[in-house]
Amino acid sequence: MTKDRRGYTLIEMIVVMVMLAVVVAVAVPRGLKTSPQLQVDLAARGLTRDLEKVRMRAIAAKRRVRVSFMEGEGFYTAYMDISPGRTGVIEGTADEVHESRLATRGSNGGIPGVNLAKGVIFGFGDATAGPFGGPASDPITLEGDLVEFDSRGMIVPAGVGGVIFLTHEDDPSAVASVSISGAGAFRAWRYRGAGWSE
Repeated sequence: MTKDRRGYTLIEMIVVMVMLAVVVAVAVPRGLKTSPQLQVDLAARGLTRDLEKVRMRAIAAKRRVRVSFMEGEGFYTAYMDISPGRTGVIEGTADEVHESRLATRGSNGGIPGVNLAKGVIFGFGDATAGPFGGPASDPITLEGDLVEFDSRGMIVPAGVGGVIFLTHEDDPSAVASVSISGAGAFRAWRYRGAGWSE
């Protein structure tokens, strides 16, 4: 008498489940890893949002706000004039950072601010020109590596803008930038070998 055997044994099911678990354990972490270009793009968009926030804070508080970039440390922070007479004097203290209401994600020398994401640095990587065609010669083209907004949200001194370049230390072809117009408008850009796009 022959047995008609249909279905799977418990051992066969366990072996298949273990094999699937191994495949998932290897595939999922690779799928979740972000590319250098995505990391740089996200950093540029985050910087753009932060600049917009502190500019709006300057308008709401009717006070001067300064955003300072520390190229070598991959760090930036914002300071608000907290002087009683609104003199526009910014001393670079932690209290001024707190008043700016920048969403701080790190610190540098005891001053709260934003550390760039791991692997992202201020730099122009493979880009030879900026988004407006000028040569890419400095990662931060703002005078003094800072930008200031007056109580109306306008750039101080008037009409002075610049570009902040971001790249990835492991992939110089991953480049993004944030442009700041003299009127206080911000745009995030992405470099694609042949040129820039928004």
